[in-house]
Amino acid sequence: MRTKQVHARKGFEMEHQVKILAVDDRYENLLALNSILASSHYDVISLQSGEEVLRYLLKEPADHIAVILMDVQMPGLSGFETVELIKQRKACQDIPIIFLTALSTSIEHVLKGYHVGSIDYLFKPVHPEMLRMKVDAFVNMHLGHLKIKYQSELLHKRTLDLEETNRKLAEAEEKLKQQNYLLEKWVEERTSELVDAHEKLIKSQEHFKKMFILSPSLMAIRRLPDLTYIEINESWKQYTGYGDEIIGTKMDLLRKESGESTSCDEVIHNCKVKYETKSKEIRTALLSTEIIDIENESCLLQVAVDITESLRFETEMARLAQLNLVGEMAAGIAHEIRNPMTTIRGFLQLFRENDRNMQKQYIPIMLEELDRANEIITEYLSLAKNKQSYQKPENINRIIEMLLPLIQAEAVMSGKHVDFKFVDCPDIQLDDKEMRQLILNMCMNGLEAMIVGGKLRIETYRENEHVVLLIADEGTGIDEKHLEKLGRPFFTTKDEGTGLGLAICYSIAARHHASIEVQSSPKGTSFFIRFPIHGSNK
Repeated sequence: MRTKQVHARKGFEMEHQVKILAVDDRYENLLALNSILASSHYDVISLQSGEEVLRYLLKEPADHIAVILMDVQMPGLSGFETVELIKQRKACQDIPIIFLTALSTSIEHVLKGYHVGSIDYLFKPVHPEMLRMKVDAFVNMHLGHLKIKYQSELLHKRTLDLEETNRKLAEAEEKLKQQNYLLEKWVEERTSELVDAHEKLIKSQEHFKKMFILSPSLMAIRRLPDLTYIEINESWKQYTGYGDEIIGTKMDLLRKESGESTSCDEVIHNCKVKYETKSKEIRTALLSTEIIDIENESCLLQVAVDITESLRFETEMARLAQLNLVGEMAAGIAHEIRNPMTTIRGFLQLFRENDRNMQKQYIPIMLEELDRANEIITEYLSLAKNKQSYQKPENINRIIEMLLPLIQAEAVMSGKHVDFKFVDCPDIQLDDKEMRQLILNMCMNGLEAMIVGGKLRIETYRENEHVVLLIADEGTGIDEKHLEKLGRPFFTTKDEGTGLGLAICYSIAARHHASIEVQSSPKGTSFFIRFPIHGSNK
């Protein structure tokens, strides 16, 4: 402990190096003072005039000076005058000053020395040991004063730190109160939310139960993974004929059209399935499934919409629509065929009434009219909805390349041009003969729509999951009011024609599950025929 105190004192003295100012105009006196006061605890600063002392105090801090030993009789400023000037500075007022003199020994000089601010007045020659003891006493007092000042500053700093800590602690306490308040409020709100959520859950469960029981769709809940029936609704019982006897069983009623059973972990939407009723009737439904949790147990919810009657209705509507189309087409065909028949009948009636032989120049006319009637009947049959389409994987570029010589020959004969651009496309399900008919019809229509010098553009490219055939002409375009009528039998904007060619193209596209998009402007018309890449024959 003693060693620590000594080290602490040495460290304090080194940090606050003590200085003694010895002021005398005689150099030998300064040497004597340095010899007497030589110590490792302080430095003796020798100065030879009052002016030097004042300059030193202006440059150096005064709090390191323990005592000033001042000679009285000096040239320039005397010791008394120097001390008076020193005491006028606030920083130097507390520095102890000891006068040393060999000449000014009268009582008046002694009293003047004390009057100007000294604390002692010694006559030369001074006893060395006494001077050293006095100086050591002032050094110790100075160190004690510095230590008290240092401790006071340290105490003040610690007081400020403590006040800051108390302030922060108060702020933390206030924040803690606010956090506690916010936490209590959050817990209260969360509790309220949980209560509301619980009430909503109960209501939701009640609504689900009502919906499950009263839904017109077939609904069943089955336990996973064994698919045991837990609950079925009234619609299930009415449609299937099976009641509560299937609860607890694993009877698999709903099967895909391929005959496969639905997977227990497979979530499906609107999958077409078949099911056999208790009376052995086969019915059709759209099945959707979802995995749900009931009382922490995974279950499969099956919802099936019976579409048996809807399918029957659609079949009947398709049949009626077909009959309606046949009726509409029959009226048009009757009109188209009546014209050539009238011509032929007129010639035959003329020959009968005039009792003349049939002249050869009239026979080609009658044959031409008969061929026209036959052509109309042939195209009418090509429009049949139930025509069998023999589709197989084909590359549309190959079919177009085979037709290009024919198309280019027709273009050259009419003074027009054909540009083509083919991109590698995957094979798709196509009927070769029908595609030839569609492409030729579209290209011939495009060539006929243009004047001499026009350019027909044929392109193929892939667009997402489709192969696109583009046929574009540079004609005058199609009137907007006629666009929606394209594809209708017997509708045509040409002066000559049956109006069946484009209708046949639309029919062929429908059998290939392709769509036809038409874009038209006064600068020309473009037909985009999009064929699906995957499952085009489904």
